[in-house]
Amino acid sequence: MSTDTNVEYVNLSFMLTIDEVAAALGVTERGVRLRIDLLSDILDAHLRRAPKNQLLFDDGALAILKRLEEICRVKGLSLRQAAQAVREELRSSADEITEQTTTNTTSNNVREIEEEIPWSVRKLIEELEKERDYWRGLALKLQEQVKELEKLALPAPKDHRPWWARGIFRWLWG
Repeated sequence: MSTDTNVEYVNLSFMLTIDEVAAALGVTERGVRLRIDLLSDILDAHLRRAPKNQLLFDDGALAILKRLEEICRVKGLSLRQAAQAVREELRSSADEITEQTTTNTTSNNVREIEEEIPWSVRKLIEELEKERDYWRGLALKLQEQVKELEKLALPAPKDHRPWWARGIFRWLWG
């Protein structure tokens, strides 16, 4: 029996297979895969691969996919529109949570709020904050580079055509 130290073993007992998720949502396996593609940026934190490359879902992924189905059914939206609505809901709930944590200054209140937030939402907030910080840093770096390049910019080239080509006959040569 050989043991590989590079393999990360995760407790997969609470994870759901794609067939179980399809049954819970009332769609086919292909339908689940389509929904995963639409919400891949959100669901990546909730998905794992089993040893035989089997896709496994945690309870957060199932909750997000159920919300997607509910929005499709209730509001009569397409899957793409419903996926955008789910993103907006998660964004607004993350904003509300961060507002609540900033208004409550005592550590006890913050600890109580953190306990109320599901693990999946906390993970999503952390990932969104990391991504925001990355793009903000990149934008600031690019702004600095543009300022440096503006200092090095050369003047526009002069027109070296003969005087008669620049004058009245300009319309002939377009």
